Amino acid sequence: MVYDLKKIESHPGKPLNIHVKGVCEKSTKRTSSTLAWYAALFHDFGKINPNFQQKLKGIKSNGYSQHSYLSAFAFLNWFNSNRIQASNILDLTDNDFTNLKLITAIILHHHGNLPNMDENISEQALEGMIDFLRNHSENLPISEYLKDEMEFEHSKFDLSVKSWYLSKIPNIDSGKDGKEYELKHWQKDSLQYFLNTQFAFASVIEADKRDAGKIDRYNLEAFLQDSILQISSSLEKLFDRFSQSSYGSELNQIRTEIREEAVASIPKLLAKGQRVFTLTAPTGAGKTFTLLDIASTLQKHNCKLGIIYALPYLSITDQVQEIIAKILQVDVLSVNSKSVNERIEKAQKEYETAQSKEKLKALLVEDFIENTFDHPFIITTFVQLFETFLSNRNSTLLKLPNFANRIFLIDEVQALPPRLYIFFSAWLDAFCKMNDSYAVLSTATMPNLAIPEKAELRNRPTFELKNPKALFKDYWPIDDLLEPKKYFNNDVFNRYKIFVIEEEQTIESIKKKILTEEKSILVILNTIQDTKDLFNELKGLSNVFLLNTHFTPEDRLAKIEKVKQQLPREKVILISTQLIEAGVDIDFPIVYRDLCPLPSLIQSAGRCNRNKKLEFGDVFLFQLVNKKGKYSSELVYRNEARRFLDFMRREISGTIQEKELFDVQKRFFNTISQDLVIGEYPEGNINLIEEINRAQFETVGKFQLINNKSFGEQYQFYVPANDDDSNFEVLISLLNDIRVGSYDEIRESKIKLNAHLKNMSGRVISVRVFDKSNLPPLYCQEPVCGLYKIGRESYDSVYGYRQNKEDVFL
Repeated sequence: MVYDLKKIESHPGKPLNIHVKGVCEKSTKRTSSTLAWYAALFHDFGKINPNFQQKLKGIKSNGYSQHSYLSAFAFLNWFNSNRIQASNILDLTDNDFTNLKLITAIILHHHGNLPNMDENISEQALEGMIDFLRNHSENLPISEYLKDEMEFEHSKFDLSVKSWYLSKIPNIDSGKDGKEYELKHWQKDSLQYFLNTQFAFASVIEADKRDAGKIDRYNLEAFLQDSILQISSSLEKLFDRFSQSSYGSELNQIRTEIREEAVASIPKLLAKGQRVFTLTAPTGAGKTFTLLDIASTLQKHNCKLGIIYALPYLSITDQVQEIIAKILQVDVLSVNSKSVNERIEKAQKEYETAQSKEKLKALLVEDFIENTFDHPFIITTFVQLFETFLSNRNSTLLKLPNFANRIFLIDEVQALPPRLYIFFSAWLDAFCKMNDSYAVLSTATMPNLAIPEKAELRNRPTFELKNPKALFKDYWPIDDLLEPKKYFNNDVFNRYKIFVIEEEQTIESIKKKILTEEKSILVILNTIQDTKDLFNELKGLSNVFLLNTHFTPEDRLAKIEKVKQQLPREKVILISTQLIEAGVDIDFPIVYRDLCPLPSLIQSAGRCNRNKKLEFGDVFLFQLVNKKGKYSSELVYRNEARRFLDFMRREISGTIQEKELFDVQKRFFNTISQDLVIGEYPEGNINLIEEINRAQFETVGKFQLINNKSFGEQYQFYVPANDDDSNFEVLISLLNDIRVGSYDEIRESKIKLNAHLKNMSGRVISVRVFDKSNLPPLYCQEPVCGLYKIGRESYDSVYGYRQNKEDVFL
């Protein structure tokens, strides 16, 4: 038994009471939530377990040494012995014990992930704890410690085994069998419970790791005012330069008008209590600078706001980072699967040059900053942003506390799955209201974000559980920062005409049309195989380029730059998949596009006569039939997406000018909002709204923005740059190094491994494979960190991935 309470430690050399007080203080900095404070207070009291204390000292112990379950049941015993006081503190009324169960869940799982609340308790873990307590409960003076070391007054309790331990009290009955016991209380305000629990959990685990790592500086807070001043000053100088230079073309004058109107709209919308704004402007309207000016204006309204700029594609994040870092000279932290963190690289080199505890800590701090988004200006991807909003995972939710007091600039929002347009708009609205944040959703093709009435569904048994209006009861339609139609109707943005080719086309017929054109042409096809087939027909000509995801990011970027250089001088033919559509600043006089949904068509057409060098560019829309006699469009846009193609066949015919598309897209998005079930996630066979109403954190947390299984299994191939490229072999070595060393040394090894993976990312391609017999020769049969190495014979910079099997590539 541990008798000297003052000697009890949470970590080697750190008294438990100091750690607990630190976690309480740090979590309170994030939130005033009762859930977070009581979870922080009790989260580590199970470490009073003598077996755990021996383990800390490096003494081997075969006894029960877990602490999370003991901590959780200490909290429940405190409640049981202090029922009246505790019920008032935790706001427990009318036999509603929801908050009690949620705090218990946070304590139980603070080293793991938030569970489905009807599965909060593990049978095996509970039995292990009870077996230990039957003989050792008297060795756990948690109540005494709480009073003497934490100065927390209460009626004494103990952890001796009680009959209610077996009742699984922390679980919330799911109600799936027609029972409504606890779930009915949760469903009084499911969304608030979900958001509060998720944020409280995130605040506790972030505080726990911060305190354990002795990371006292809050980076975002420390550098926020400098960032705000730099953004404001740089934008002011930039806009002054624009007004005094040749920037004064008609197009650029309209861009300035759009920016100024959007900024001028902010005060009146703030006065209405609006937290989420939309910015609907044509492609090429200068939305990046407009978004930054909006953010700067909001920062003047509230000087505690940092920025998170989110984009759907890695290629665009690089472009935006370059604009912000180089043109505005603003310090940004780019966080995605491929971004290289220069601060981490520097700290890693310094540690490797002269290893010391101080340099190791500096490295671990930089890694913590990245993993927690602890920076005033973050650039990231939709995957990082939206998966964090719904996550239950410990490592992912470390970022969530730094989502509070933010401005979310979400560009190209149409790239979200259509079923989730309204869901995430409403989610952002609720999150921003709760956490003093704001969001701006930007695109040329703005979805209808109002929740539609669907009276015909009311008689269905699960209607209320799936009803978005019931979950998002405080959500109302979002006002746009612009009157967009006047800009879409402006001749400056009337840059192309769409000509619909009524006859079905083949690769051969498209080839003939291309050969008759005298100007440069961009051809956008729906499948990788189609792009390769057309390229094979035209590769004998000069200046023909192939672009798809079977090229490494390095080679894709090089191709785009080469095309840009040659476009002003000579005829160029670029054959691409839709990866060219959004955010790529490239300008062709002629675009050919295979049949696709309306937003994709508008994004594709946005690469045509982008800078109004001609009166009109030409966009040709056609329907391609592949070698097997199938429509390529229907191979990609399947199931409900076929309705989007039907809309195109109905609504787009003959000839249509760009300015006429504004009304067409309104009809398109109205159709979507009526036809699709909001929050439905077919890939996981779940409805997110229903699962939130059932308190299913783990199920909701399985959400992935990118579905990797719809079009075959995805393989990640590393393509060596040359015969001397040993990056893959170094990766194997780094992975093996992780398995040895102290906890901090293992963390250092993981940081080094992740940095190496990011450095390799420019040579990685993703290939979807239906038939594994079609795989190329592999360096090793098992993946290393998800990567396979292929030989250079399977890839070249002209054709890309060379394993030429038609049924593989979508």
